[in-house]
Amino acid sequence: MTRIDLGKLRLAAWAIFLCGVFALCGLLAPTSVAAQVLDHIEIVETPTTAEIHIIFNARALYLRHTPSQQGDLIRIFLDFPDLDRSRRFPRELATSPPSDLIPKFSVTFPDQGTNGLSIQFAKPVRFRVSQRDIRSSSRIVISVKLDRPALPQEIDTPSSPSLEEKGPKQSFDIPPFGPGMNVEAYAEDLMKLGRKALNVGEHESAVQIFNALLNLPPNKQSRGAQEWVGVARQRNKEYAKAKTEYELYLKLFPEGEEAARVRQRLASLEETTGQFAQSKASRPSKKIDETRVYGSAYTYYYGGYSQTTTTDKVANSTTNRHNQDQSLLQSAFDVTGRYRKDEYDNKFVVRGTQSHDFLATTDLRRDISRLRALYFEHASQDSYFIRVGRQPGNTGGVLDFRFDGAWVRYVAVPQFLNVNLIAGQPRQFSLSSNYVPDDPRNFRADLSRYFYGANVDIGPIGQAWNANLYVINQMVNGVVDRRAVGTELRFASNGKNAFSLIDYDVSYNVLNVAMLNGTWVTDKTTYTVLLDHRRTPYLQTTNALFGTPNATLQNINPTNESLLREQAKAVTATSDQVLAGVLHAVSKDWQLGGDVRLNRISGTGATNCLVILPGSSTLFLNPNATTDAACSLQALPGTGNIWTYTAQAIGTNFPVENMTFVANASYITSQAYRAQSLTLNSLARLGQNVQFDTFVLLYHQKDSFDVDLYRVTPTARINYRFFDNWTLEASGGLEKTLTQSATLKDSTSRQFFFFGLRWDFS
Repeated sequence: MTRIDLGKLRLAAWAIFLCGVFALCGLLAPTSVAAQVLDHIEIVETPTTAEIHIIFNARALYLRHTPSQQGDLIRIFLDFPDLDRSRRFPRELATSPPSDLIPKFSVTFPDQGTNGLSIQFAKPVRFRVSQRDIRSSSRIVISVKLDRPALPQEIDTPSSPSLEEKGPKQSFDIPPFGPGMNVEAYAEDLMKLGRKALNVGEHESAVQIFNALLNLPPNKQSRGAQEWVGVARQRNKEYAKAKTEYELYLKLFPEGEEAARVRQRLASLEETTGQFAQSKASRPSKKIDETRVYGSAYTYYYGGYSQTTTTDKVANSTTNRHNQDQSLLQSAFDVTGRYRKDEYDNKFVVRGTQSHDFLATTDLRRDISRLRALYFEHASQDSYFIRVGRQPGNTGGVLDFRFDGAWVRYVAVPQFLNVNLIAGQPRQFSLSSNYVPDDPRNFRADLSRYFYGANVDIGPIGQAWNANLYVINQMVNGVVDRRAVGTELRFASNGKNAFSLIDYDVSYNVLNVAMLNGTWVTDKTTYTVLLDHRRTPYLQTTNALFGTPNATLQNINPTNESLLREQAKAVTATSDQVLAGVLHAVSKDWQLGGDVRLNRISGTGATNCLVILPGSSTLFLNPNATTDAACSLQALPGTGNIWTYTAQAIGTNFPVENMTFVANASYITSQAYRAQSLTLNSLARLGQNVQFDTFVLLYHQKDSFDVDLYRVTPTARINYRFFDNWTLEASGGLEKTLTQSATLKDSTSRQFFFFGLRWDFS
């Protein structure tokens, strides 16, 4: 046996031994397994980038990321406003679909801190991070820069004056032009900045700077800027646009020595691009005939126990409880079959999960299966796209995580205008840990609730703007459930990213969503802002069934419509969120940041007590609602303003090399409680195959009734990757919780663990 084989064997034995240690710790006691938060990963190809779409099953709000634009490990920090922030999410892993455009990568969630996400690439890439589709679920998009194909021969470009040697990355943000500033002096500063950007190879920044100069009133730098913007585009390999800039120069400034120089460059550019076009036309088109099957499968076991001691201070009595509160085997698979031939691309995708709860007392809760996706798609390059089956939602106005139906796209204008038609039935899976889905609905059609809609994709416009406009109508038993129009608007340029969404229900005349999320990444600093106003949950007629005993969709009909619509508006609250954050690199290895958040959820009005008329499907107001009838949805007060202040420190190669350290401290204040939390996380990468992660959460909360809650949760995790596509992972930890009031004292100790095996194949 070789020395390398012995090394691998030792690592494998070490990982298995640690799994056994964690398992033995878990036999002392666990934590509840939350539902799957990370849904799936897609790679979307665009003319200049490959976009990695990481899709979640819950609203995930982007906070910040590191490093800013280049590296082989990206760490993204998120917030999940609809989920319990005080608890650690279960670990989820995913690997990249096969791609010829970008290096192989793996995704780990959570990673750094409570809500961290990391993407590890096989080699460094240039990238930008943005967020899209913040409705009921979210997607984080990492745009990886692709190398544009070079022309067969080098095109001469003018050299810029040597201002300084290429050194550390510099900031080329355009300074603002304020009232009273001298135009000539400002233009001269922009010219110097643009030439400096050219000199160090920041060609995109140079284009932005010279365009800003050209947007000023005519000045002494205008003529030079028109030439240099052509140079910047030429160096950036935007040859068609460089040609346009040179032609415009000659129209504006046809005389002089500079004009002769521009004519020479234009002629050389036209000759070379013409040769390239001719050679491209003469070459036969590349033939593609490829079949691939790729995906992943895993099985994890979760287990644990808890011990609780409750002391009644009034009665001076103590109660002890010991129980095994978790024993769960969870498996999942994600398989994609892809066949490409020439310009046609076909995919068949199936995803599913299955959980067996050894502690369940009924068959309904013992085995839970979820068919998360089952669809076929067929696409023709720059022509059309068709997808049929159970597929991810959250697109074109669809609010649910997934739906059964069809999505058809027609490319009206390549790389500018797409027309989409969409129709189907919503299939919503709850993230609540005690939710038991109606399994037959995974396979059985129920046409009582359906939707159809149309939308258009527009862009890119000016290389930075993209938009989507949609209209959607959702019906249930002949009653309008939701009828809305909306728009998405996206901007990405020179480190600035923004995404906005407006969804307006024209049936209820209510604004469902109005939000803006933006980031600005400079050389050392990342700024984040979020403004979010929405109905929670989204206003739909089916909301009226909340809290109505034994109600089903069959209870919705035109006879009840007016009553249901008033009830739906009464039980649907409104949430508002404002966030501002910053992350700044104070040194090579350390970044400091923080954010301020304001959350608020409105109260709901006094709701009607709806009951079902015996022997029918008719809903009506309980005549005793105002006297002695119990109504399950009484008026609820709002939360008031909830302020959260968070500070964060990120250290790389700390305390030793190849280790990352993250500390988060938060202070939360509201009408109902005040809380403080501190999380400490370290992640060590031992070579290419082993990762060791430790995490500690300290949490304290005191509510308006003077009830104190203290919680400490230390956790350790390890995952070992072997044979390139197998991952062995294990975790174990302890959670100590103390709740104390004037009359009661409750102390709970919980030990938990999980271990499992994952196979990624391609």
